[in-house]
Amino acid sequence: MSADDEDQDRGGTALILMTVVAAPVALVLETILRKLIFPPEFEELRALFEPTLTPVVWGLTALTALLGAFGVVMQSRLAARAVSKLPSEARTPARVHKAELGAFMLAASIPQIPAILATLGFMWGASLTPVLVAIGVVTLAIVVQALRARRR
Repeated sequence: MSADDEDQDRGGTALILMTVVAAPVALVLETILRKLIFPPEFEELRALFEPTLTPVVWGLTALTALLGAFGVVMQSRLAARAVSKLPSEARTPARVHKAELGAFMLAASIPQIPAILATLGFMWGASLTPVLVAIGVVTLAIVVQALRARRR
């Protein structure tokens, strides 16, 4: 493996790891910022919204699970399609790797959207339980995608 290949592999691994931890980090940052910036009265508003927002976040959790499974299925198809669009003379390992990494990023973003919305629901008062389930589900889905991407 050349030095350029190793650099590209390290960069791809770092990008995959950042994608895996994006939703948990969003929850942590949201909580820290809310505690530091929002006034204490905001907790009263959160308590008022909790009964309404918690079922919505449970729905987002279910959507995260569905889209997580969809993303896992679509990743292989997206990667195969991206590689097949490369001209045969341009199918170098670096270009194939880049195409497959792009497919991973696209497929991983699919379930992240409702999971990030769930963290916003927590900011506004939803119960923490469905948010943690959504974060766990999206992280699991992205780890599965990452393992599949690394295996290719």
